[in-house]
Amino acid sequence: MENIKKPAFLKGSIQEYIYLSYLYLLIVGTLSYSIYYAFLGINIIKYSTLLDILLSPIVILMDNIKIPLFMGGYILIIIIVIWWSQKRIIKNLKKEVIQERQAKLKKKYASLQYIKFLIPIIGTLGFYIGYALGGGYKTNNKIKTGDFKVNKLIEFTDGNTQKVKLIELNSLYVFYVSESEKKISISPISGNIKTIHNLE
Repeated sequence: MENIKKPAFLKGSIQEYIYLSYLYLLIVGTLSYSIYYAFLGINIIKYSTLLDILLSPIVILMDNIKIPLFMGGYILIIIIVIWWSQKRIIKNLKKEVIQERQAKLKKKYASLQYIKFLIPIIGTLGFYIGYALGGGYKTNNKIKTGDFKVNKLIEFTDGNTQKVKLIELNSLYVFYVSESEKKISISPISGNIKTIHNLE
């Protein structure tokens, strides 16, 4: 039996895979970040530092840890099933089979290699874009209808306080909806906000 050749895209080093994976995650995460805030009428890139953008994929993942864990588990199960199928193909190829059957098995094996490579890419894209579209629409709808609970108390440096629904904060700004309003307010953190307290 001839050895099954490894596809060209799987011949890179671990470092190359890590670099390309993070680059892809960064692009998809930034796109998701922008789409989410576009629903709220905010161009988030204008209010973000480079560090905020670099961390955006991780911030989204940590927003609700159950979702990426579920997605990761789902992708892992599919990859295990594909890996098991490939093992069976290799086992069949070790047997004496006709040349035509060998060619079909090798073609199937190669197809599974591509699918195994594409599943994490498509799954990640689906998660981030789904989060942006679903989360952005839901948050915008809640703000418009006033159907949200205040969860923070912001104390400003001038002594004023406000009960708000905190939408997000980054290294420069805090995004929130005041208790009596139906629109997002954006306030700079430096020299303006003293503390942010959790409300019971």
